[in-house]
Amino acid sequence: MTELATEPVLAPEPTSPPMRGRGVDRVLAAIVTFVPPLGALLAAWLWWHGRPPGWPELVAMLGMHAIALVGVEVGFHRLFAHRSFEPCRAVKIALAVTGSMAFQGPVIWWASIHRKHHQFSDQAGDPHSMYLGGEGRLARLRGALHAHLGWIWSADSVGRGGFARYAKDLYRDADVLAIHMHYLRWLLLGMAAPALFVGLCHGSFEGALLGLLWGGLVRVFVMNHLTYWCINSVTHAVGRRPYRTTDRSTNFALLCIPTLGQSWHNNHHADQVSALMNHHWWQLDLGGLLLRLLERCRLVRNVRRPNRARLAALAAGATPRSRTVPPATSTSSSTTSEP
Repeated sequence: MTELATEPVLAPEPTSPPMRGRGVDRVLAAIVTFVPPLGALLAAWLWWHGRPPGWPELVAMLGMHAIALVGVEVGFHRLFAHRSFEPCRAVKIALAVTGSMAFQGPVIWWASIHRKHHQFSDQAGDPHSMYLGGEGRLARLRGALHAHLGWIWSADSVGRGGFARYAKDLYRDADVLAIHMHYLRWLLLGMAAPALFVGLCHGSFEGALLGLLWGGLVRVFVMNHLTYWCINSVTHAVGRRPYRTTDRSTNFALLCIPTLGQSWHNNHHADQVSALMNHHWWQLDLGGLLLRLLERCRLVRNVRRPNRARLAALAAGATPRSRTVPPATSTSSSTTSEP
């Protein structure tokens, strides 16, 4: 069969021994895993007992959901992980900050983990593959749980002691590094903003707590637990595969809106450097539409389009090699030393 040429790939790093800081990882994993679902349960309980969300709570939840989702999908994913377009400095900073409000980790860590996922997708070294635990229904169930959320409990998966090698270019960007280092500040801002908004709308401290609940915890639960993290699990198991990639990625149309187009996941794995996830007019890619708008406004440039020759070869049965991580070029002219 025809083989598509790509650049050389990085070899997987050896598994690192337990390191100091692992306790912090487990605390953060516990918070991410349990606190948003508990918040959603509390909101459901309040609703059941006659305290449904009012318009301020719904505006806070949907508004913060949209802001954080754009930051993660367009910023963390398409910009920082894949370098699929070039933004002006203001857009770059805005995407890094809003993505940091999503409760998915700091920007450089997120991008490096995602680059490693593409380097070894559904093979040994993939941080969140569901296919590395053996065959059989029970093994696949464990794998699905690992891919969806369980991987953040694994020292090897979260890159303890090794993730930085995949994102040296991002460490050289002073703006991105500063936002990365102050991650908790932006995370707290993402919780405080809806609390302040709803508190002012209701004119009470109780309103502020409701804003924190709906615009913070419920929003994180809906975005991460119910939709976006399904990319690691659902779109590597259920759906169509128009392209023969080296992994098991799929296209799953039902998630295209809540993931801003990322659920056209087989499309993405077939051409990961493209900024646009839709390969047909009927495939809705809201993230791509936003990038086209920003391009028209001259706020971003060099938006990478799908490589039709490569896609045609993959659709015809060509076998691709593993793709490399993006080249180490800075997203900004400002630089700083890597720590």
